[in-house]
Amino acid sequence: MLSYNRRQLELCLRAGKNISLVPADPAFKFSEHTTYGLGGGASRAYFPRNLIEARAVFGYARSRGEKIFVLGGGSDVLASDGGFGGVVIGTQKLTGVLRLGSGKIFCLAGTKISPLLSYCQKHWLGGLEYLAGIPATVGGVVCMNGGAGGKYISSNVQSVLVFNGEDVVLSAKDCNFTYKHSTMRDIECIILGVVLKVEPSEGSVIRSRISERLANRWTLPKGRSCGCVFKNVRNGDGQFISAGKIVQDCGLAGFGDARVFVSPEHCNFIINNGGSAREVVCLIDKVKSIVKQRTGIELEEEVVRVGEF
Repeated sequence: MLSYNRRQLELCLRAGKNISLVPADPAFKFSEHTTYGLGGGASRAYFPRNLIEARAVFGYARSRGEKIFVLGGGSDVLASDGGFGGVVIGTQKLTGVLRLGSGKIFCLAGTKISPLLSYCQKHWLGGLEYLAGIPATVGGVVCMNGGAGGKYISSNVQSVLVFNGEDVVLSAKDCNFTYKHSTMRDIECIILGVVLKVEPSEGSVIRSRISERLANRWTLPKGRSCGCVFKNVRNGDGQFISAGKIVQDCGLAGFGDARVFVSPEHCNFIINNGGSAREVVCLIDKVKSIVKQRTGIELEEEVVRVGEF
């Protein structure tokens, strides 16, 4: 949503007095907003529709000293069964794409990858097709420097607009992108939008590239998961070793039980088939312990834990 009644919504900035104007979910459950389908509630959950509302709820919660969790598509999140004792700010309604000129677009943080790529295809803007099929928001992908096929969103980021009490524009260099990490993971802020670099490309070429990426993802395990649980491991030569292969080589394909188990199709996926967040965490910890014991490798989690476990 790139247009709104500014006069009305500026009221939200008045020390939180009109914070009720921002859409909220009093019955919020992480289980309804994450790909794992797990997790309890939160003290409060807001779903701002535009930049003014996003700034307002973040500033209001911060001024009260409350813990804040910014939730995008929920595809890399494992929330506690007991929920989160703080404020959730969901970006799902903070959507929209705007062309800035030759080779640049501005994308609000809650925009999902599929509509972003549809916009790019319609306007003949290429360079983002490798993201096809990732069930995430732009803000979430940028925050964790996500990607696929050996490409990462950092290669397309020109700048990121964040709010931490005031607007801050971070250049790509300021973001300190590394493997599955960015500055935004280390500071208390909300990503509002991102300027992405794109390139002219024919619609048919973009469509073909998207189809190819989606076909590659078709082989990924079905069922409720967060995608890859662990980060790939960098060896002494600086090359990455697949975390899934490490887990598989330890004989852990299918490890677990009928409710929660390591996927035999891709051992970096842990499938939830009616279990609890606690069961998933226990299995993650067991896998890490066994891999450490058998290989000496300490697997690092990619999934973000929220709440107390």
